[in-house]
Amino acid sequence: MRERIARFTNEIGNMKHVQQLVNKLDLILKIEAESGTFYLSFKSGKVASHEICIHAEYTATISGKDMLLVQLFDGDLKLRQGVKMNYIRTDCPFRANWCWNRYFILQDQFLCNFLSE
Repeated sequence: MRERIARFTNEIGNMKHVQQLVNKLDLILKIEAESGTFYLSFKSGKVASHEICIHAEYTATISGKDMLLVQLFDGDLKLRQGVKMNYIRTDCPFRANWCWNRYFILQDQFLCNFLSE
């Protein structure tokens, strides 16, 4: 899971259409997986992964089994679909939830275009 989150962090910098969304984010994402808890910070257009919480508060939480979270980060599972089927749980304000849904849709489009080239 740690490797997948690191790859996810690096991929965001290569997705120009997603970068516009990331530039507007200022939050901490807590990822609760079977293999551990991880944190992603989004601030000033930069994304960094952490194994400990760098702030006392976090804005959003995504939790689920490792296999399902990997599918989510790979674009094989949509966030909304995962939540609807109770595969993944989210705990965040509406705006943050909307941003995550948009991100995973845009990520999937990027991967489809990249793989078809």
